[in-house]
Amino acid sequence: MWFAVTPAGVGFVDVSKRHFTYDFRVPAPPAEVFEAISAPERFERWFPDLRGVRWVTDPPPAAGSVREVRLRGLAVRERILVYEPGARFVFTVTAISRPLLSRMVEDYRLSPVGDGETRVQWTVAYRPRLLLRPVTPLLRPLFGHLFERSTQALRAHFGAA
Repeated sequence: MWFAVTPAGVGFVDVSKRHFTYDFRVPAPPAEVFEAISAPERFERWFPDLRGVRWVTDPPPAAGSVREVRLRGLAVRERILVYEPGARFVFTVTAISRPLLSRMVEDYRLSPVGDGETRVQWTVAYRPRLLLRPVTPLLRPLFGHLFERSTQALRAHFGAA
């Protein structure tokens, strides 16, 4: 069963009161990092607790494309807002298998640094459903831990210590 999530625009990451932001380096060029976060067959290799991911819309992926991501205990349907290979990948969640969110956007900004490295600036902006807002402080560390593990797993995927 899917629960609708109100789609949000790219600007939601700048105005959301609740967000996680990670700024880290990956020892790979931006084009490879972009593929690792956007292509299902690459994403499945490093994202913790991932059970599957697939494009719902026909290829090639672009802004407006939809994918489904199944995690342990939860699934989300995502609509791509920005698809700029090697530079930026942004999506909004449009449906979720558990009624946790009223809005969510993830924004990955990639830029080349050093010798073949990529700076990743990843923001996860969200708004919990009204009924969950009182317990959000308890849930935040759980989701924060997942995202933190994800940054470490992406770095390790490309051979970073």
